[in-house]
Amino acid sequence: MKSKDNKIWTVKDVLFWTSDYFSEKDIPSPHLNAELLIAHVLKCSRLDLYMKYDRPLAEKDLSHIKKLIKSRASHYPIQYLLGTTEFYGIPLFVDEGVLIPRSETEILVDAVISYIKQSDQKSWTILDIGTGTCNIPISISNSFKDSEKEIHIVATDISERALQLAKKNIDNLKIQNISLVQSDIFDKVTVTFDCIISNPPYISEREFKELPAEVSEHEPKEALFAKEDGLEFYHKILLNADKFLKENGQIFFEIGAYQKDGISKLAEQCNYKIIDTKKDYNDFDRVVILKK
Repeated sequence: MKSKDNKIWTVKDVLFWTSDYFSEKDIPSPHLNAELLIAHVLKCSRLDLYMKYDRPLAEKDLSHIKKLIKSRASHYPIQYLLGTTEFYGIPLFVDEGVLIPRSETEILVDAVISYIKQSDQKSWTILDIGTGTCNIPISISNSFKDSEKEIHIVATDISERALQLAKKNIDNLKIQNISLVQSDIFDKVTVTFDCIISNPPYISEREFKELPAEVSEHEPKEALFAKEDGLEFYHKILLNADKFLKENGQIFFEIGAYQKDGISKLAEQCNYKIIDTKKDYNDFDRVVILKK
């Protein structure tokens, strides 16, 4: 495609123009974002872009790239534009209306996997509450695919849209040991489990107002915001967990950076105690493990 001065836009031209433009618009990792969008349109890897540096762009590709640039410059999440993200080294489909998996949640997955590996128990039943893309169950399942451990996971969500996306991810990865249930926390749950896992909404009203526009304006509020100063869903889970947790079972929560004390108090009220805490990459408390 030629510009007004008859310039032919090559991959290199568009890549560096986009990177500079994203910098002006305060887009994080501007060059990486530019690479990802252009590679997505050209259906190639980021590395391949540098093998095609001098390739002139077809008008349809340039037009498509321009649309994506405009959306991304308005701080629309790049994961929604690409339709995919990576979590725990696994490619997952993502879609508007379902929370985008965060790298911090890998700490929660690590904690569950470590707990199972350290045990002599062979057969495990796990409940994931608020599964979203199903990133947590899929990561756990994948980690034990060649193991002697038998893992069965029930993944629940109140959102039909989330469960449709979760099924798409499960089917794409050909996973057989995850069952999906539409449920408001324990509403449709009928059996007991060795572990209950949840990364529930935990952003308080005050914190929600401080979120970047990329999150607050585009990701589903119901997957982020919680009442009771962000503790609403921990409270609801702990109030009823004993009916669905096997003897000596454990609960694994991802939590907000300053929520450990509040959850500890809720746990005591429900006859649980925090037995371990995992910190995130910024040294904030990010995962708590609870037991009766």
